[in-house]
Amino acid sequence: MTVEHAADTTASLAARLDRITSPAERRVADFLVRSGSKAAPMSAQEIAAAVGTSDATVVRTAKSLGYGSLRELRRSLAGPDDDVDLSMRLQATIGGSASAHDVLATAVDRQLQALDTLLRRVPAADFDAAAAVLSGAAHVWWCGTGPSAYLAQYAAFLCRRHGRPSGSLTHSGADHADELLALRAEDAVVVLAYGRVHPHVRVLLRRAADIGAPVVLVTDTLGRKLPSPVMVELHAGRGAPGLFATHGSTMVLLEALVLAMAAADPEGSSAALATLNDLRRSIAGKRLDVDPETRRRSVAD
Repeated sequence: MTVEHAADTTASLAARLDRITSPAERRVADFLVRSGSKAAPMSAQEIAAAVGTSDATVVRTAKSLGYGSLRELRRSLAGPDDDVDLSMRLQATIGGSASAHDVLATAVDRQLQALDTLLRRVPAADFDAAAAVLSGAAHVWWCGTGPSAYLAQYAAFLCRRHGRPSGSLTHSGADHADELLALRAEDAVVVLAYGRVHPHVRVLLRRAADIGAPVVLVTDTLGRKLPSPVMVELHAGRGAPGLFATHGSTMVLLEALVLAMAAADPEGSSAALATLNDLRRSIAGKRLDVDPETRRRSVAD
């Protein structure tokens, strides 16, 4: 975002303030004018938390300011380029650290804050609904690209370890079409999509809708803008706005989903882990329990 564009956008917002009659909306509008481009990556929840109001008020404010949606307003704040300056985010994240350990301490503190926010962002009813969708599926597909591809592969790995047929969809180009051939109506898909809906995600959603496969969306700022087959949306942030993105809270959310599926079928999960232990013992020639506590007890015995 250029300095000129930033000035134009905030000036335009300031000029529209007289349209706002609600005190709560005026606080949101004032915050946006003060923050400028810093508010571009912020979700409705994050803006609401910063101002001390509700998500709905933030959305209404965007419309009162003449934008079709909050997302349109955020794009205006971000500028026509809409590219994130990663180097600036990195410097903002590590700037002021006196030592390497300070970086660790700060990172841990931010992760703890992110996890606390995660609990507020993901209501129990939504999480339970997502776990039910995945537990009822014959096969669970985890879709993510870029850094999220590794999270998708990790979640699929955990699922298989607990005896649940699972795989990952990690391509965004033409190879994604080959991946989608494996999707069936009795399957479920977990889509990791942040900030915007990329073309390959739209194709996946259309394919899932065509065959009747349910989708669980893990996102940060999209809001409820996607139609069926999205059954549940789980809002996982990526750290503090304006700082280097972190996927710690998303990893915790995915691990919790896998554990919730295991809890729905404890006998099946235990049987799969027992089989895994047997296979590991056959390969290694000695007992190698998945559970380290079990392994320590067996060695002590």
